[in-house]
Amino acid sequence: MAELRPCEGGETLSGMRLGSWTLDEGEAAVEEASLGSIGPSSTSRHAATGTDDPDEDQALEEDSGWEAWGATNHGGVVFPLFSPPPEWRVQTFGRQTLLPDRTYALGFHGAGGYMAHVYFTADDLASLQPGQVWADDRAMSAGDFGELVDDKC
Repeated sequence: MAELRPCEGGETLSGMRLGSWTLDEGEAAVEEASLGSIGPSSTSRHAATGTDDPDEDQALEEDSGWEAWGATNHGGVVFPLFSPPPEWRVQTFGRQTLLPDRTYALGFHGAGGYMAHVYFTADDLASLQPGQVWADDRAMSAGDFGELVDDKC
């Protein structure tokens, strides 16, 4: 499950995205999966990178994730990682499952320039105990997550 929670005050979430990369794909893939790439231009990866490299095609086919740059959500939302709310009109890419040896970035924008993201692997999520969540590069309790969100705001 994924939980996106903005700061208190009815903040609007937008630009939600889940992307992934391998260590071999390097910094360019991290940039593509980052929040800075969310927007209409990120839906055309070849246009964004300006390349027709067959190796890149292979890497992109192995990616898994989705983006909903035009979607908005008022307040927090909880959903299965690869099944965001249908009203977001999500565009998916790759297999919609956690893949081994990939690092994932889940992020969103909020009003007033607020951005949040979390990085994780399939192994990170598999290591969680009941009642734990993954945030800030570590496992924590749901209560600690709430405090973390409050501190970040």
